[in-house]
Amino acid sequence: MSVDTKGWLKKLTKDFGMLASEIPNMEKPCIPSWSPSLNWALDTASANSDGGWKPGKISILYGAENAGKSMLAAMAIIEQQRRDPDAIAVWFDAEFSFASKLFSKLGGDLSRVIVRKSNDPVKIFDYIGGELLEMLQDGAPIKAIVIDSIKSIRYPKDIKKVSTDQTMGGNGAPYLTSALKMVIPVVAEHNLLTFFVQQCSQQLDPMKALRNPYVVPDGNALKHAADFMLEITKVETKAGVIESGETISGAAAQLGHKIRVKVRKNRCGAPARMAQFTFHYDKGIVDTGLEIYDLGKALGVITHPINPDTGKPNVMMWTVGDHAPIRGEPACKAFVVGSKEVQDEVMAACTKAHAQKLAATDDPETIEIDYEAEEIETRAMLEV
Repeated sequence: MSVDTKGWLKKLTKDFGMLASEIPNMEKPCIPSWSPSLNWALDTASANSDGGWKPGKISILYGAENAGKSMLAAMAIIEQQRRDPDAIAVWFDAEFSFASKLFSKLGGDLSRVIVRKSNDPVKIFDYIGGELLEMLQDGAPIKAIVIDSIKSIRYPKDIKKVSTDQTMGGNGAPYLTSALKMVIPVVAEHNLLTFFVQQCSQQLDPMKALRNPYVVPDGNALKHAADFMLEITKVETKAGVIESGETISGAAAQLGHKIRVKVRKNRCGAPARMAQFTFHYDKGIVDTGLEIYDLGKALGVITHPINPDTGKPNVMMWTVGDHAPIRGEPACKAFVVGSKEVQDEVMAACTKAHAQKLAATDDPETIEIDYEAEEIETRAMLEV
């Protein structure tokens, strides 16, 4: 570096400027989700972390009702409580529907969650940028905030009388743009684990729905503020439901369902990744071994070996990393599910495999997991 350049750098950093190379790393370790494929999809793994939710970043969870958005936020708070016995979370319950029973059932400590039931934006955004910020500056161990949901907030817009004429939630883009400017610095400076839940309407145009099935309200305000935008979908297929026993009508009782998560925006890693996992209503995320197996198979980590004589895949055999080939998929699946060490190997290989596929193609959007293709095929059949 020349002497003149050093002189200019000194002038540029004399007030509040700082060289990017000298910015201290204030980021906290990630809070793992309970889903291995979701940790992979978030692409936040590092040398000191297996990945997961990043404190200091805003995660937007959007999708249809009853898909699992609030549940994902709740499990992240519970995991943070396990790792930090002093952590306090503030849950802004604009829907007046905080599920305390489910939170406790999943292992959460309700005594360290402050639930503020209000859909008044002043009591949410202004509170975060005012009183909450002051408490953080005084040393309060507040580690997370959740707003559930953005659509339920009642936004004022030139209200001259208190009546049903006032503008309600769903048209908050003008308000959110300025309101979020108060929240973003608080989240970043104090490394708050942050979730904004957003209810969405369904895209009616069948062709547009193939690409994006949801319409996210409130304009682009949320998108601009988000570090992560995750589309949460309940898998509406027979295989996507956990059932057992019988109900009073004779049908099976539903105990859980599968959830698909598409990463639509990611400022911290690779976008356009996808996860799928099984949520049990009493136990949380289950069958993570099968989840890892499906991810490894989709990314080519678990595959058929090549027959050296014919140069073609041996469809009767399966290989997992450097392990000996296994005959039959059931045996291969049992091998992965039965060993935590093998599962860790598969997850590590999945990260490398996806990077290699991205480097080998000119169109990253063509790299899709198998269940994405199944979803498109199912929708096409329904349209017919």
